Amino acid sequence: MNEKIPMNRAAAHNPVSERGFSLIEAMVALAIFAIGSLGILSLFLGSFSSSAQNQNLTSGFEIAQSAIGVLRADGSNALAMNGAVVTPSGASNAALAPVASVMSAYGMPPQAQVSLAVSSLLGTQQCPCSATVSVTWGQGAQTYQSQTIVGY
Repeated sequence: MNEKIPMNRAAAHNPVSERGFSLIEAMVALAIFAIGSLGILSLFLGSFSSSAQNQNLTSGFEIAQSAIGVLRADGSNALAMNGAVVTPSGASNAALAPVASVMSAYGMPPQAQVSLAVSSLLGTQQCPCSATVSVTWGQGAQTYQSQTIVGY
């Protein structure tokens, strides 16, 4: 009476009914996972690069606005700053020293440079003037440029 009867005699003796993964199935799954992971990794690396570039452009904008602020504060004497150059370590015109401080605060490399080009709109040696501020860094590979009118 204590006889055990298997539920399905065919399943109990058939080795095909055993379930599991073969080595090939596991390797294919691992390869698909690796390809997907590489795709996600490339997206992360691209976003880091884009973020760094955007940070550099923001820094260039802030530095250019600092230089424009100095030009506007100097008003009608803005022509005296034509050709001035600023680096993180100093400025060729003492009035632009705050721009060098801003460059240092943003961590610009020593070869970064701000160049000013100021010219009279009237064709005389008086303002109002057109001022172009160029900020370059990364050995000249990256540039931010802004143009405005000063001394009006």
